[in-house]
Amino acid sequence: MIVVADLSVTFPGGFKALNNVTVKIPSNKVTCILGPNGAGKTTLLRTIAKMLSFKGSILIDGFVVARTPLKTIARLVSYASQLYVHELLSLTVEEALLTARYPVSRGFLESREDYAVVERVSRELKINHLLKRKLSQLSSGELQRVVLALALVKEPRILLFDELDAHVDIGVKSILAKLVHKWASGGAVVFTTHDVLFRCSIGEYFIVIAGGRVLYAGDLDGLIERLDDLKEVYGAEISAVEVSERKLLIPRYV
Repeated sequence: MIVVADLSVTFPGGFKALNNVTVKIPSNKVTCILGPNGAGKTTLLRTIAKMLSFKGSILIDGFVVARTPLKTIARLVSYASQLYVHELLSLTVEEALLTARYPVSRGFLESREDYAVVERVSRELKINHLLKRKLSQLSSGELQRVVLALALVKEPRILLFDELDAHVDIGVKSILAKLVHKWASGGAVVFTTHDVLFRCSIGEYFIVIAGGRVLYAGDLDGLIERLDDLKEVYGAEISAVEVSERKLLIPRYV
């Protein structure tokens, strides 16, 4: 479980990205963080991964993040975002994935285990045919799957995905929808996405953030009960529907 208490993050210039956030993120579940652009979603994920300075408290499976070495946090938590792959673009996919294994690898050189994990994760995300290609040669959708693989090869307990489904087509989203629950078993998956339908399809727990504050944390039924608040947060029309006995939220653009 991730326990966040009185968490505040202030950027240079005085902008407060998170303001006294208190929330619990459950274990063994897929948690979706939603909110408009600039709400604080990415900041929350990056802070949990100990990538930003903060005030307040974060506990991950009993570890106090502020007092735990970054190397230990890196073994517990993987954060995935396309924003952080630019320095890897000259590498092949295989080289990048082996590099991502370094924090958990048992030696200075790649082992059979490292290659086996890279192969397994690559097949799971259906990118094994891309292993010898450079990241700079990939499409945006292919690169996104590599970004997810970079997090998975560390075999962490907690997976943090910033825009889990960015740039990928509906076929890949279908694959991800099947995989995220497997990844959450024995740990947790926390993700953001701008696809309202996708997040309702795979999310089990929902956190709504706006203006750096948590407005809601709970299940989908509770979120639907507060649909008017969600519409106000986004400034858009959103409808609740039921398809094959599954409740979904769908935005109405016109």
